[in-house]
This record gives sequence, C-alpha cells and structure tokens, in this order.
Amino acid sequence: MVKTIILRTMSNTYWLNGKYVQKEDAYLSPLTHTLHYGLGAFEGVRSYEAKNGEVNIFRLKEHTERLFESAKIINVPIEFSFDEVMAAQLGVISKSRLKDAYIRPLIYLNDEKLGLDIVGMKSHLMVSCWEWPSVFGAETLEKGIDVMVSSFTRQFPNSLMTKSKISGGYVNGIMAHDQAKRNGYHEAILLDTTGFVAEGSGQNIFLIKDGILFTPALTCCLNGITRRTVIQIAKDHNIEVIERNITRDELYTADEIFFCGTAVEVTPIRSVDKTEVGNGARGEITTLIQSKYLDAVRGEAKEYSDWLSKV
Repeated sequence: MVKTIILRTMSNTYWLNGKYVQKEDAYLSPLTHTLHYGLGAFEGVRSYEAKNGEVNIFRLKEHTERLFESAKIINVPIEFSFDEVMAAQLGVISKSRLKDAYIRPLIYLNDEKLGLDIVGMKSHLMVSCWEWPSVFGAETLEKGIDVMVSSFTRQFPNSLMTKSKISGGYVNGIMAHDQAKRNGYHEAILLDTTGFVAEGSGQNIFLIKDGILFTPALTCCLNGITRRTVIQIAKDHNIEVIERNITRDELYTADEIFFCGTAVEVTPIRSVDKTEVGNGARGEITTLIQSKYLDAVRGEAKEYSDWLSKV
C-alpha cells in the first residue's frame, strides 16, 4: 500500500457567517442537515508565498465565482456578497499568518431539522484554512505517481450535477481513492457511464500523444480552475489542446499523462494499471506545463500576475 504521511498546521481562525471566530467557537450541531445528507458545496483554494515574501491567493476570483455557481445549482443561497466572500478568504490567511496554505469555503445547512425538505432552512458559510504541502510528497512532482482505473464510475450529469463541487458528490471519489490506496496505488482514474475517461477521484486529467494535449470534454468532469490554467499555459506555448472523449486504452499508449487540480497542482502519472506511461518518467510537455504553473502560483510568471490576489 502507498502510504503518505503529511503533517499540517491547522489554523485556529475561522470565518463563520460574517465573523472571525476561534476554532472552538465554530460550533456544528450533530443534527447539521449537511452532515446527514451531504447537501452543501465547497471550494478548494490555495495561497502561496512568493520569493519576495508576499503571500498571494491563486485565482481567487474564479474559485469564488464557482462557489456562487455551486450554491445556485444546489439551491442553497449564499447570504453574503461576492466581495465579502473574497475578503473572508484573504482574511483567514492573513489572520492565520500562513503562507503555503489551503483554503476551504463551505456552504452548508445547519438547522436542526432532518428530512429531505430544505424549504425555509438557513444557509451558513464557513471559511477555514491550513498549511498545505505536496499531496503525494514533493518527490512525486518529479517522479510521478501510480494509478489504477477504478471500478467506481463518475456520476452522470443527470444523476448529480457535475459542474458544482457538491459535498455529498465526493463520496464517489473518496471510495475510488480508498480502493486505489488499498490496492497499492496513489490514486484512481474514473470512467464515465459510457466507458470514457472522466477524471481522477478529485482531479482533472490530461494526456499527451504525439505532442498534442488531450483532456476529456466537460461532460461528466468538473470544469476545474487548474484545468483552465493548464489549457491557457499550453496554448500560450503553442501546444495544441483537444477536448474530446478519451478511451481507456489511450491511457496505456499515451506518451505522457498528468493529473491537475488545486490540491495536486500538476502531478505526472508514471503508470496506469501497472502499465508504464511513456518511459515511466515525467515527460517534456508535462515538465514545461508544471514549471510554468508553479511559476504562476509563486508570482514568478509576470504574464499571469492577474491570477494572483495579494493577502
């Protein structure tokens, strides 16, 4: 089994319904509706320290836009303005004095009322943060990870809205990830209900063949912020990008494959189902995109400076 042990510093400062509170005051009732039924939405956002010591949040505006879209999709409105939610995310990082951190805005229903009827229930919004090193370990950004195609299937758009980060929807990804870990892999790849490649347990996926970058069309997979970033970087470096259905066997014959996401950044995949990808090492195009992405989040790529929000 692949074991990853990461020690993280958790912030003691939360933003809860318009106020900064200490962790012990961020009370959740055992009868929290979202805890029982999963109807909530969240975002995963990251801050990074630049070489000059400044701390910036990467693509804060886009993440906040998607949070509001997710809330609208699940019909749980956010009772705060867009600017207030932006400021809350900047504020928890500033007050926590964290640098490389993960930020989690969460919208949920906390009324002590169980059952499927949510009419009249009040929505709540909480923002927390914690220190965030590499997910799989720093060495995997170079050496890559081993993945398996999961027996779990990515939800079809009609069974669960796939363009929003719905809390309960991640049970599917958690089970796929856990299955992969128990079978000795780092991560899982999920197919959609028609048998085409969808995404990882919580990451978008790209493959390279003959110098062209391919990624699944936005049918069953999330329209990831990092996915959009990768596509923009690729186009800026004259790499052709094609979004289309991808078959499972194309994973085995790809020259390069990588996952991308806020948590995993750009992580190479060195094998799928114990079949070596390319030469089993991080490829040339993956290296380029990963390097440019890490430069962008650290403020070292001036052409992407508008993606940064200073804390």
